[in-house]
Amino acid sequence: MSQSPALPDALELGQRCIRAFTQVVPATLCAFYRIDEQLQAQHFSLHRMTPHMHDAYLQRYRHYDPLRPRNCAAAGSPVLSLHMGMAQQGRHETEVYQGFLQRNGVCDVVEILASDSQRPIAGLSLLRDASLGRFSPDELTTLHALQGLLEIAAQAPYSQSDQRLAALTPREQEIAWLLREGASNKAIAQHLGLGLPTVKTHLINLFRKTAVGNRTELVKALFL
Repeated sequence: MSQSPALPDALELGQRCIRAFTQVVPATLCAFYRIDEQLQAQHFSLHRMTPHMHDAYLQRYRHYDPLRPRNCAAAGSPVLSLHMGMAQQGRHETEVYQGFLQRNGVCDVVEILASDSQRPIAGLSLLRDASLGRFSPDELTTLHALQGLLEIAAQAPYSQSDQRLAALTPREQEIAWLLREGASNKAIAQHLGLGLPTVKTHLINLFRKTAVGNRTELVKALFL
């Protein structure tokens, strides 16, 4: 009897969604996240977003974000552009958040939400810099068409390795997932836009947190 295919963990699910959506609608930075019962984003899976930017967002700017889950849910649309979100909040909040985005080279953002029958359960942020420009109306229409796939993915079951991954930072989770795929330090650095010394530092921290001595043991400890 053949074994059932392994269920994806939350990080892998996020990375799969990011890859699928950005193949159709390109983005410079991405974040997939779960939404708790208080409509707060958590358990982020990041793509090309620096830890400094993500930490600053969580600590100082998330409350100014016009596209945070509570606002998107209130707007009644599963796909919301930055312009649409900012139109629903005050001038001060808009200026503060625009300043944060500009300092990080972001010119536009689109949020896609997935819901079950009761509330939003997951979201995907697509961010663009000036090289890609703002999202066009046609691209927003395409994202509306793809939103159903995000909803299906977000409601699918996933593996119990998430509890082990929860102790790691979002960046460490990204690296752990890439290690599971067999990526070298150089490949990890290129994929995440990091320097090799930074990747090595993250690996040391991962070994320490999981009490292992090498990459193979790390993958076994987190995913098997």
